[in-house]
Order: sequence, then structure tokens, then C-alpha cells
Amino acid sequence: MISRRDKVIKLKKTGLGYAEIGRRLGISRERVRQIAEGKPSSRKAPGVMLTTSDAAQLLGVHANTVRHWSENGILKAYRLGPRHDRRFRREDVDALLKEQ
Repeated sequence: MISRRDKVIKLKKTGLGYAEIGRRLGISRERVRQIAEGKPSSRKAPGVMLTTSDAAQLLGVHANTVRHWSENGILKAYRLGPRHDRRFRREDVDALLKEQ
């Protein structure tokens, strides 16, 4: 499996700009620049973080059900940003799916 850094470097060698590389890889132009310069990610939580609606789609339930499950400790939620938005680890969602 090719790493994201390798993909960025390969695309950069083709002459593409940071914005176009970001569009192709689904990341921000700034993050592409950081990867190209070798700066580590500032993310603390490993893995993919899902929004409430993303988690609800994967679980096949309404978003309010996911919120209820996070409030009752059934599904671990992480609160991010000044609005304290809920995010869910993909691994936690997959584990809940396996339990059902």
C-alpha cells in the first residue's frame, strides 16, 4: 500500500500544485504542503473520524439515535472544536456493528 506522503511526492513531481493535489487526494492544500515538507500531522486521534451523520449511515440508524447512543455510552464520541461537534472513530463504529 502506497502512503499518502508517497502519493503527494509523486504528484508533486508531475508538476501539479498543492491545490490540485489536495483535490485529487481529498485533503486541504495546506495539508498537502505540510506533507510535502515532512511536517507531522497534528491529529491526536488515530484513524478515520466520522461525523454523526456518517456514523448513522454506516449503522443504518437516524442521526438522533447515534447522538442518544453517545450520550448513554453505547458509542464513544469525541468532542472537537469550539462547537464541541461529535466525531466517532471508524473502529468504534465497526466494533458496534460487529456486536449487533
